[in-house]
Amino acid sequence: MGATACVTPTAGPEVPPLTGSIWELQQIQMSDGTLLTADPAQNYTAEFADNGQVFVRADCNRAIGEFEAAADGQISVNLGPTTLAACPEGSIGSQFLQAMNNASFYFFQDEDLFIDLTFDSGTMQFSSTSAPALIGTLWKLQQIQMGDDTLLVPDQPEHYTAEFLEDGTLLVRADCNRGRSQFSTNDDRSLEVSPIATTLAACPEGSIGNEFVQALSNSATYFFQDGNLFIDLAFDSGTMQFSAD
Repeated sequence: MGATACVTPTAGPEVPPLTGSIWELQQIQMSDGTLLTADPAQNYTAEFADNGQVFVRADCNRAIGEFEAAADGQISVNLGPTTLAACPEGSIGSQFLQAMNNASFYFFQDEDLFIDLTFDSGTMQFSSTSAPALIGTLWKLQQIQMGDDTLLVPDQPEHYTAEFLEDGTLLVRADCNRGRSQFSTNDDRSLEVSPIATTLAACPEGSIGNEFVQALSNSATYFFQDGNLFIDLAFDSGTMQFSAD
């Protein structure tokens, strides 16, 4: 399926369009009476992009796929490979992924998005949240969770920042040092950062400035959750979490 999307305008000005929002799953009502509730909702999301790609978080796993949406409300979703983390007991991640692949028809009601599944097998209900932008925001580091379970938390998040500019420049504050680099992104949310040139001041004990710069230089992909920016590092070596200033 080609990465194209033709979406119909919604009926009311207060109803968000299919694209441009992060949709948080509220529930999946199956036709056999089974009710699957997303708990918490922000762990189960779908983001439909204008270029025909869809980004899905299914609890502790993520997937990228393609979708087609027609003017009459018909929709089809084709998800690619998903990560294979073992989610905790009670997760409905696998059911959510299966439901997304079975999407058939979408409509809006009271600003929520509803997606009917093939063969009248059920309906998913979503609520919208605003999709933040990577560019144009000053992102403050909250933590770096390394793949070996090491957790790095800055004492002062405002001293560890990343700002992605329209011209491809990345401005960095790493505690007592400042840095600059170039970055590039693709439609699949991949993120590549060139080596970061920084000042060389000696920061106080407890600083994680060096680890911050190294992690940013190892950026691989990015995604958003609950208004925060997450950057996964190359080789599954860790994840950085940022909040918007």
